[in-house]
Amino acid sequence: MKKIFSFFTIFSLCLLMSGNINAKAATTPPDVESEAAVLMDVNTGEIIYGKNENKPMAPASTTKVMTALLTLEKAKLDDKVTISKVPPTAEGTSIGLKEGEIYTVNDLLHGLLLESANDCAEALAEHVGGSMDNFVKMMNERAKALGATNTNFVNPSGLYEPGHLTTAHDLSLMLKEAIKNPTFVKICRTQVYKFPPSNLDGNEKWVSTKDELIRKNSHFEYKYALAGKTGYTTLSKHTFTGAAEKDGHVLIVSMLYSQSKQNYFPDAIKLFDYGFNNYEPIKLYSKGDEVANYNVTKSLNIPLVATKDVYYLVNKNDYKPNISEADIKTYLAPKLQVKNANLEKASFKQGDEILDSTVTVKGKDLCGLKLASNIDREYKGLLPSSTAYKNIKPFVLALSIAVVSIFFITLRKYLNFKKKQSTIRQKYNNIAQ
Repeated sequence: MKKIFSFFTIFSLCLLMSGNINAKAATTPPDVESEAAVLMDVNTGEIIYGKNENKPMAPASTTKVMTALLTLEKAKLDDKVTISKVPPTAEGTSIGLKEGEIYTVNDLLHGLLLESANDCAEALAEHVGGSMDNFVKMMNERAKALGATNTNFVNPSGLYEPGHLTTAHDLSLMLKEAIKNPTFVKICRTQVYKFPPSNLDGNEKWVSTKDELIRKNSHFEYKYALAGKTGYTTLSKHTFTGAAEKDGHVLIVSMLYSQSKQNYFPDAIKLFDYGFNNYEPIKLYSKGDEVANYNVTKSLNIPLVATKDVYYLVNKNDYKPNISEADIKTYLAPKLQVKNANLEKASFKQGDEILDSTVTVKGKDLCGLKLASNIDREYKGLLPSSTAYKNIKPFVLALSIAVVSIFFITLRKYLNFKKKQSTIRQKYNNIAQ
């Protein structure tokens, strides 16, 4: 009997150990072939997985994410662009633009993001920046503003040039900003696009997506794929940056210097699945929610609202299965540390950012959060405001006139009284004589 019990005990332990080994394997980041890679959570900006993520490398046509971002920020989709003599000479992939052709910014963006056309990149650069050099300057300034401090662009297309470099981390930051624009996402998700007939020869141009995570019925189609951009040159090898969304959770994968499509598309899917299966962003504060109060004086209390959503990324494996988001939030115990400011003499409108704060989770700083007033407040000081002064001016004028009138009436009565006294005194003196 003891032998039977021992056998089942050992067998059960083996099963448990087997289960633990499998669980551990499922929670381990996958190996990727590319030389550099990043898996980023969009809500928090946190890097879930990184491999040489800060190593500057050639980005190839993933450069066009920044070209598209700047174009969408600086131009209108229906702007007409007349092709100069420069874009038709662009090396590498093109859609065959001709000098004198006229297309809209929208047309050229489809050529840029779907076909990865270098002639479209140069046409948009000239339209937005006035010149290629100025547009490249704008690209670098925008990259730095996004925190992409290890990036340096030399051209708008991604053609290999010395010094044209970015990192997997920086590339993720740029895509993170680009997918905030619905037009960028819409174009990236387009399967096929037809240009209007050329104004020169009537020919129609067709472009189609090269992102096999998005392309319908491709071998690597990924149902959660949201947007992305591929790239390739012989020196930079294959590059990729893409976003995927599952149940509202958005992740970004960026990879540089991959040897083939057969490697980087499956690797991207593995990284996305790893992120979705093991991590979850917990919303701590919602934009517009009243999150704190600030006492300016004993009689003045300012309600404060969050100016953005704040998330905290949790590893699902740290919690019991099926635990609710509310329970996790309770465990995290988020708090706001509002920085003091002298608002006693300040005037502001509802929605104005008036205070800074720090979000803490389990006693550790998470991020900064700007707080806005949820009420209007006008400080009038010791003197009445101009509006109030206008309202009381007629009253003050009437009061002044009344006071002056009373003064003169009183003075007149006093003088008359003195005059009567003088007359009586004079009569008395005459009688006495």
